[in-house]
Amino acid sequence: MTTWFDLAESEERAVAAFMARVAALPTTATAPDAVQLWLKAQLLRRWDAERRAQLPLDVMQPIEIAAGLAAAALLLYLSLPRLF
Repeated sequence: MTTWFDLAESEERAVAAFMARVAALPTTATAPDAVQLWLKAQLLRRWDAERRAQLPLDVMQPIEIAAGLAAAALLLYLSLPRLF
């Protein structure tokens, strides 16, 4: 397990004090209106569609690079007898 989450007691007290101050901050009690929620939902829907459309391209890119390097190595290997 990682050790970078282990905190000393003084650090834990500092984090607890900070979180207590954050919890004491005043909040706005107004709920977002329906148009704002709808716009956010549409934005999230579009981002999800873009992510799904980009996924095949992200998967194929390393495969294309590997195939290009393999083809270049094969061509180099086949052309070596003619170079010497």
